[in-house]
Amino acid sequence: MSVDKPGRELADRLHRTAGSEFVRRFENALHELRQQPGTYYKTTQLLNEFADLHPNLRGSYISREVDPSYFANGQCGWEAGARGKLQALALEGECLFEFLAFTNGIRMHSTPLASVMNVEETWLEPSTDQPFVFKACMYHSFPATTLLTACTPEGEESAHEFLARVKYLRGF
Repeated sequence: MSVDKPGRELADRLHRTAGSEFVRRFENALHELRQQPGTYYKTTQLLNEFADLHPNLRGSYISREVDPSYFANGQCGWEAGARGKLQALALEGECLFEFLAFTNGIRMHSTPLASVMNVEETWLEPSTDQPFVFKACMYHSFPATTLLTACTPEGEESAHEFLARVKYLRGF
C-alpha cells in the first residue's frame, strides 16, 4: 500500500527547472497535433530526456506558426506540411536547440549559438485591413537558417523577446 504525502504536487512544482517548464509548455501545445499514440509517446520521451539533460535554459520560444519552407523538400512526408505543426527553440549553454513537431513525427536540431552570424527581422503588412506579420531569419555560419513566423501580437512579442535574447548572448 502506498500513501501520497500532502503537498507532494507543490514540492514537484517548486523544483521545476527551466528545461522541464519548457517541455511542459511544449507538450501542452503538442496535444493539438493529434499525433498517433506511438508517435506522441516517442515525442514526449525525447522531450523529457531533453529536460533532464538541459535543466538550465537561457531562453525559449514556442510557436504554432511554422514557416512552410521547413517542409518544402518532402522529407517529413506530406502530412508534415498539410496538418498542424509546432516549432520550439531553446537556448542552453552555448547551444541553440530547435524542435519541429508535426502530425507524424518530430525533427530536432542543435547547433552552436556561435554559428548565428546575423539576425534579420521583417515586419510585413499584407494589406491595410490585415495585421502585421513578423518574420525573422537567423543566418548561420554554415548553409542553414532558422526561421520564425508570427501572425498574432502575442506571437510577435514572444518571437521578438527570444531574438533579443539571442542577440544579447551573441553580442549583437
